[in-house]
This record gives sequence, C-alpha cells and structure tokens, in this order.
Amino acid sequence: MTADSRTPNAGVDSDPGTVVYVVDDDPELCDSVDWLLGSIGISPRICHSAAAFLETYTGDHPACIVLDMRMPQMSGTRLQEKLNEIAPHVAIIFVSAHGDIRMSVSTMQAGALDFLEKPYDPQRLLDAVQSGMEKAAERFHSYRAHHSVAEKVASLTPREREILALVVEGLPSQNIARKLGMSVKTVDVHRARIKSKTDADSISTLVRDILRYDVTVPIDPRP
Repeated sequence: MTADSRTPNAGVDSDPGTVVYVVDDDPELCDSVDWLLGSIGISPRICHSAAAFLETYTGDHPACIVLDMRMPQMSGTRLQEKLNEIAPHVAIIFVSAHGDIRMSVSTMQAGALDFLEKPYDPQRLLDAVQSGMEKAAERFHSYRAHHSVAEKVASLTPREREILALVVEGLPSQNIARKLGMSVKTVDVHRARIKSKTDADSISTLVRDILRYDVTVPIDPRP
C-alpha cells in the first residue's frame, strides 16, 4: 500500500496519498529497499532509471523519492534539477556509494531532505522516508494551494488587482480611494467583486491566503 498523509486543503480538493518512489539502477538495492519499506507497511514504486520515473510521475500527488546519485543517461542530480522545475514539491532522499561532503551540501542546498551513504543504516533510511513522506505532503499542499490562490488572483481585472495589492499592504478603503483618485463607494464595489470572483469568505481571508502561500498580486504598468 501507499501511505496516505492528509492536510487541510485551503479551498482545494483533499490531498491524495503520498507515494514513495525508489529510483535506482541497482535491482538488488531496489529489492532491499522494497523489502525494508514493506516491513513497515509501505509499498514503494520502483523505477530503474530517471527516465522511467519521469514517465511514471505526473506531479499530481505528493512524492517521497529515494534517489540514487549516479545512474546512466540521467544522474540523480540532473533529475533533481528537472524536478525543481516541474514538481518542486517532491521530497528527495539521496543515496550514494560515492558521496562526499561537497556533493551532499550541493544536493541539500538544492532542496533534498537527506543524503545517505551506501551501505545505508536500515533504521536511518526508514526514519528518513517517514519524515520525507510528511514533508512531501506538506510541500504538495502548499504548492497546490499557492497555485489555486494565484489562479484566483489572475482572474481579476487590472484595476481589481491594483486595489487588492493595496488591501494586502494594509490600506483601508478611504486611503485606497484617495491614492487611486476614486470614491470610497467605488473601492467598496471593487472589493465586493474581488470577493465574489475569488469565491473568498471575505477579503481578509483572501489576503491571509495570499500572504500564507506567498502569492504575488501582479500590477499592470500604467500607460
């Protein structure tokens, strides 16, 4: 089975369960990790190359990846670079028989959660995977919530985004009206439209989510 780690959805559908992947070109190591994780009720998906993993994973669910550093065609570090572009929410645990401090620091700076040397300590790998599953669920939730809020903000007109940006800065309607040269009533009409278009419980709730998920409110340049 795969582990199911769920978090609050912040206006999006419930998070799917976290899946553990083992990406390594060594069949014996894959069998070993499969058996070890199976001993605590986790059934990982095995991929014998980075390409095979990319064919399998679409980024639509949380993923904790036990990833070999050196593989033919595409190395683990190259796969990490690719995932940072297309699925930055994944949690990566590197394993390598050729690890060194520089390599470890480099992968951790790029977002990896852990770096284990082969032969690895079984308990340390189990602990790393369980921690990675939790982190993967958290990252996936935040990533998906960020995009959900960003899409709602993008649906607004340029004037609505301009007003929303000022609300995010903490300005009340009176100050916004004075700054933009309009009436307070007009500002309040725009605020009501923003609330309706984004399906927010309130403007303050929308602002909270914008700040929580680090969403930028784009402002069109003035002509």
